[in-house]
Amino acid sequence: MANIPESQKKPNAALRTAVIGVGYLGHFHAQKHKANPLIDLVGVCDFSPSQANKVAVELGTKAFNTPKDLLSKVDAVSIAATTSAHYEIAKLFLNAGIHVFVEKPIAATVAQAEELVNLAEQKKIKLAVGHIERFNPSIVEFKKHLKNPVSLEFIRQGPFKTRGSDVSVLHDLMIHDLDLLLWLSGSEISSFEATGTTLLSKTTDVATAYIKMKNGLESFISVSRAAPTGQRSIRALELQQVLFANTGTMELQKVEKGSEAEPMKVTSWTVDRKDALQLETEAFVNCVLKDEKPQVTGEDGLKALAWIEKIHQKIGSA
Repeated sequence: MANIPESQKKPNAALRTAVIGVGYLGHFHAQKHKANPLIDLVGVCDFSPSQANKVAVELGTKAFNTPKDLLSKVDAVSIAATTSAHYEIAKLFLNAGIHVFVEKPIAATVAQAEELVNLAEQKKIKLAVGHIERFNPSIVEFKKHLKNPVSLEFIRQGPFKTRGSDVSVLHDLMIHDLDLLLWLSGSEISSFEATGTTLLSKTTDVATAYIKMKNGLESFISVSRAAPTGQRSIRALELQQVLFANTGTMELQKVEKGSEAEPMKVTSWTVDRKDALQLETEAFVNCVLKDEKPQVTGEDGLKALAWIEKIHQKIGSA
């Protein structure tokens, strides 16, 4: 275990936390915990002891061998382990009355997610889910200008990466946009059609979904991890405007009816890039300290997973 230098200790910190799973993504989570003045990062834990030790030394905290070793030492945890491990780890801490943030998808199955949501409710503790795109500055800005959309189009694609390929592109990528659709539309899904194919992994790598909401809004979601270049964007068609956001570059455009001399009025602007993961971490800390509802609740995570599972089944039976 790494020793904690006295200069890095936070004895007056409001919240004792740990990060479970400090691989590629979890490592970043641990860095954000360390940087938050309201957090005392008690330790990190990983299935690989060498990885846990490496991150612990870097951040001046302790490495723990198993999640159970942390039960008496923390008030809240962030879980960034593999999806298949989310349920058991989250359940362990929820049963102990410890607040939980868990990366998306909330669990490997809908039944597991339902149990976690019910357990958090019974224990009256916070369960937040890592749908980080809600903290993307360009999407926050997009939502501010959204009025009464008729349709929403989401595109999310990029080259294949081994990381994340243990689950389908639906669970890895489309779940982001499905959560955004539910959030931005303020409605529920009434029907959908979907197609997909397997190219590079053992499961779906490219997929599209056509979704109709109960309020009449229609949506198209296209995701791929077999594209030569990356693209992340949202487009809204409204009666009085078309709104577009490149959510990777933070660029936005609005197209409106102009004057007789210039029929089409185009407004372009860029929002400042911010650390969405740090904002997400701050939101979790604040919901615990202020006893508020998480910005992305366990119920939100369950709903997104449930619809992704339905779309996955639809593609599998096609």
